[in-house]
Amino acid sequence: AVGPRTQDDWRRDVQAVMMRKAKDPRDWSALIVPPPSSASAATDEKPFADLRLEEFDRLLYPVGRESATQLLVALQGEFYQSINIPNFANREKQLIVCAKRILSRFGLDARFYTNAAEARDDPNVDLVNPDTEWNCLSEFTTDCGLVVVSDSEVGVFWAFSED
Repeated sequence: AVGPRTQDDWRRDVQAVMMRKAKDPRDWSALIVPPPSSASAATDEKPFADLRLEEFDRLLYPVGRESATQLLVALQGEFYQSINIPNFANREKQLIVCAKRILSRFGLDARFYTNAAEARDDPNVDLVNPDTEWNCLSEFTTDCGLVVVSDSEVGVFWAFSED
């Protein structure tokens, strides 16, 4: 999901997207399909926890564009693994091209953040098939994602899993 930059602090704009209070300025469709949950039905409407701004600083780590591209692909695989994407070996190049196209929307100066713990120490971590822990930002057992920040928009690309 994508929303406009309306605040000086990008975290407020990301918060608005996560709470589904922002509308995509380009009217692109958003696909929001949380997994079935034993928790309350509220997770279907608002899968993210109600985070305070300072929690973003603790839970998200900056990553480079290549890592962000890899993660955008990995989010499509079961357990956030590209290897779990059907026919991945034959589709890898096409999936990377599609991920780059999506990220190009945010421009060359975009900044990228993930909740992958491995990125804490290495902003250029290989996220094709990440073997990492994830800082949970949702009401689900596990979640994994990418936040993209530009001067005019923020994007939140996320996947959720429930045991």
